[in-house]
Amino acid sequence: MDLNALVEQSLYEFCAEFVDTPYLCYTEHGIHALFFQRLYDAIPEESRYFTWQDRKVCVIQKEYPTASDLGKPKRQNWDLSVIKMPPETISDKNPFDFFRLEFVIEFGLNEAREHLVEDVRRLSHPSSNVENRYCVHLYRFSDGVSGRDWSTRSKRILGLNDIREIVSGTDVTVFRTVADTTGSLKYGFWKITSDSVSGGGLDIEGCIPKFFLVSFFTI
Repeated sequence: MDLNALVEQSLYEFCAEFVDTPYLCYTEHGIHALFFQRLYDAIPEESRYFTWQDRKVCVIQKEYPTASDLGKPKRQNWDLSVIKMPPETISDKNPFDFFRLEFVIEFGLNEAREHLVEDVRRLSHPSSNVENRYCVHLYRFSDGVSGRDWSTRSKRILGLNDIREIVSGTDVTVFRTVADTTGSLKYGFWKITSDSVSGGGLDIEGCIPKFFLVSFFTI
């Protein structure tokens, strides 16, 4: 099983689903739970759990603790994590709380710049204990469908270049996802790294998504 390809494929499909049906979940926590279910179903049944010290453990964890305080007063929790296989703990004290993590995915639904900046900072921290780092930055716009929606005129909207600046010098990947029921903005999703921006469509061959590079859509 190519876990890297599987997780990225799940992220692409999840973002595409959000663009098409942005009201499946009311809150960000609901979005966490929905992606947990989507990723769980995507992982082959024989790989969903492992045995550690005679205990059965799910490879996907919600609110798994950070390995250190990451510059904060105390340890925090990741939105969604995938434990690295074979399992390895980095602490003899409370070892179940310190598994090495293959993936961490942080989510934000209509969050301001500060939220994404902090997610990127924590993910790229030298003590994050994470191999592959992702943020899913979701925007949902409407003319009053929900009080949680943003106006398309909001000054808090981050463009592609804004996010490129935030992730510059890090190995964090951001999926900027836009669902707009008003039809006034370019909707879709874009994969943004320190080196590139890709997005605008899906071309799936053999279940491996391929994006073309874009240099437009600046909202």
